[in-house]
Amino acid sequence: MLKYWVWLSYSLEPGSAHLKPLLERFKSVKAIYDASISDLKASYILSPSELKRFNNKALDKAFRIIDECNESKINIVSFDDSKYPERLKEIPDPPPCLYVKGVLQDYQHHPIVCIVGTRKISDYGKLVAWSLSGRLAAGGITVLSGGALGADTEAHEGAMIASGKTIAVIPCGLNYDYLKSNMFLRGSIQDKGCLISELPPDTPLPRNAFQIRNRLMSAISLGVVVVEAGEKSGALITARHALEQGRDVFAVTGRAGDKNYVGSNALLRDGAKPVFTADDIFCEYEHLYPNIINVEKAKKADLNLLYRMSHFPKMFDTEPKKLDVIAETEPENKKIKKKINETLPKYAEIVYNYIDTDLFTADDLINCGLPFEEILSGITQLELYGYIKALPGGRYTII
Repeated sequence: MLKYWVWLSYSLEPGSAHLKPLLERFKSVKAIYDASISDLKASYILSPSELKRFNNKALDKAFRIIDECNESKINIVSFDDSKYPERLKEIPDPPPCLYVKGVLQDYQHHPIVCIVGTRKISDYGKLVAWSLSGRLAAGGITVLSGGALGADTEAHEGAMIASGKTIAVIPCGLNYDYLKSNMFLRGSIQDKGCLISELPPDTPLPRNAFQIRNRLMSAISLGVVVVEAGEKSGALITARHALEQGRDVFAVTGRAGDKNYVGSNALLRDGAKPVFTADDIFCEYEHLYPNIINVEKAKKADLNLLYRMSHFPKMFDTEPKKLDVIAETEPENKKIKKKINETLPKYAEIVYNYIDTDLFTADDLINCGLPFEEILSGITQLELYGYIKALPGGRYTII
């Protein structure tokens, strides 16, 4: 039956919502293939361009695609295959086939979270996407994204460096020459996770490719996390699909008025769940996958060191350089910092210079001259760079 599913995958338009109505009317993929054009016309299901393609019953192309997939080690997962994600079957426009390269996932019985954001992501957004993905992956959640530049790249790399699983959903055929700058990333993903497309291997980017692709990203996932999105970011399309499909929508909070977070803050205003740490996501799914999600393991993962090594290699010789701090004799529990590493982001530097005790909370920094959102950003940056450590009760300590 595989040849008929492959025939259907290139006969229907990309992103078509006609698979389910066809199966409901004709009962099987073989019956769809055998149906006459007059019967197909009478169903009022297909578009004129689809009817034209359905009139071609030759299976030569289907056999070529199957052979190419075998040569390229691409698995074809048809709609009737037990490996086809049940969550994907729930949406109104599932594809007839998934073309998968890499390690096949147990989609239905494994927690998958989609992380998206803008391609022109800020340094802070990169930090959040990378660290959030790493923490989730270390705790057993598979991180899914779109394999693009910006937030997608950070999400995939964060998951992989934490020795976790990741999935990239590609908007064209898996053998099509797409986004050369991320070719190495895609190779790494297929070694540690998988690449997915609904299009045959050599298919170029179709019209509205990313809108078509994004519905799969949200459908396969339990929820979508928007780490940074401006007013017209494509990440908002994925969030909209998630809402329509009944998936959870999360958003990382951004400073009011920051153009990079206009879309993210709009999602929060409209009811998205705010994300401050990975715990905000773990708590939603831990009880559903108690044998897979391990929050304690996630917390123990040393992502601070891994992030600095992957993003700031010049900071390292044979071992990490310590923050250049000169401590003077002061009353107990006091530290005076004379110099800091110049690679620290602006908010982190201001917050670090203001800290004058070993133990502190965000509220203790309220007079440092930054809005509270920027104080939280600075704390997050310092924690992820490995200069402070979070303690129970919302407290932090200098390392």
